[in-house]
Amino acid sequence: MKFSKENYTVYINYNRDEEKAKETKQLIENEGGKAVLLQADIGNKDSLKAMLDSLPSIDVFIHNAVYAKTSKIESITDEEWEKSIGVNVTPLLKISQHIFSGMKEKQYGRIFAISSLGASRAVNSYTNIGVAKAAEEAMIRYIAGEWGKYGITANTISPGSMDTEAFRSVFAEKADERLAYVATRSPLKRIVSFEEVANLIYHYCQPDMSMVTGQNIRIDGGYSLLS
Repeated sequence: MKFSKENYTVYINYNRDEEKAKETKQLIENEGGKAVLLQADIGNKDSLKAMLDSLPSIDVFIHNAVYAKTSKIESITDEEWEKSIGVNVTPLLKISQHIFSGMKEKQYGRIFAISSLGASRAVNSYTNIGVAKAAEEAMIRYIAGEWGKYGITANTISPGSMDTEAFRSVFAEKADERLAYVATRSPLKRIVSFEEVANLIYHYCQPDMSMVTGQNIRIDGGYSLLS
């Protein structure tokens, strides 16, 4: 919604929930914006490739897909581990590779990955997600280091706990309790909003932010300072 209001054409990929994807597209169009829906299970190589074949040159890429399956270390299965890497990490590389030539030609590009506190802290039963998020952060640093000379910046955004479907799938029936706890522990006494994260990402897309790259940018109301 933020980018569409700033006259970007927004390409939205979804996996299974076509109804919600169409709803998002309609919200954008109701505000006079432009949106294109793409469908792919980005954890599946063939599905991802088919989606990329229909994706034109883009200026901003936000990788916010997540496989949010938690387990104790001793209980992580091969399938869970491979799925986590396959959804959280591999598409960041493959999509970035796909859009690289267009960004290089324009001498402009912005690449973002949505990370979490669990990438740098040992959160209970979060290994399967946290390790993948840490790999995302490493990938972003390498993209920043190698492609900066082409006017391409890459950063991770770590927004802390938000009331998302992924968050609720991780914490299940304790989600409300967890969100309330995070708000209480935050110096600002609330959780971050979707709008605040969107505004931050848009801000770092501006030309005068071209020297900010390879960073993990936290927007969590100071929660990580006290947790």
